[in-house]
Amino acid sequence: MVSAIVFAFAIFCGWLIVDIVKQRKLTLENVLSSLVAAVIAGLAWWVLELIF
Repeated sequence: MVSAIVFAFAIFCGWLIVDIVKQRKLTLENVLSSLVAAVIAGLAWWVLELIF
C-alpha cells in the first residue's frame, strides 16, 4: 500500500512538471489532470500489488 502511494505521488509530481514545462504556467486544470492521473496510477499499482 505504501509503495502505491509513493508511486502515485511520483506520478503526480512528474505529470505536473511536464505540464508546467509544456505550458509555461501552473493552472488549476494542470493540477487536477495530474491528480486524476496520479489516482488512477496509484490504484492500478495497488491492484497489481494485490494480484502479484
